[in-house]
Amino acid sequence: MYLFTSKRLGVREVTVDDAKQFQTWWNNGELMASMGFENGLGVSLADMQERFANQVNDIDPKRKRRTYIICRLDNNQAIGELTYGAFEPARKKLGLAMKICELDQQGKGYGEESLRAFMDYLQERFSLDAIDIDSLADNQRAMSLYKKVGFDVTSIHKDYWQDPSGGYHDLVFMSYPFNKK
Repeated sequence: MYLFTSKRLGVREVTVDDAKQFQTWWNNGELMASMGFENGLGVSLADMQERFANQVNDIDPKRKRRTYIICRLDNNQAIGELTYGAFEPARKKLGLAMKICELDQQGKGYGEESLRAFMDYLQERFSLDAIDIDSLADNQRAMSLYKKVGFDVTSIHKDYWQDPSGGYHDLVFMSYPFNKK
């Protein structure tokens, strides 16, 4: 069932049945506000089902993008998501994203635990040289986590993104080179 586990968490691939859970998470303005979407993303169930059906049916072992579910091992509760994308096999690097989506599960160390385990999994699976990640500069919680795990800031782009409410945000690009371990 789980692709990999850590001390308290298991990570599994998404199924089409997970679409409803993601729709709930992605449309939650309180959760998505730190990513610039104060009213959520407004995704439909049909869109999420199509997205996950496409992923489930993609059998390419080196697919360019993949989303996973983070679950607590003690009760199998789905609490968040992990995604890799922008996979560049020739450069041995990819980008990733993660979030603990259940608000009552944030602040318990699950983000760090799942991020470290995911990075180890991706390194083992793809023999990576680096992983990239980005965050809005004003998302201090994410920035703090990424620095704690060992990501280094590579660039900051001022007013990079305009949110749906019209506000501009700086975007911070970070990288984790595996050779620095």
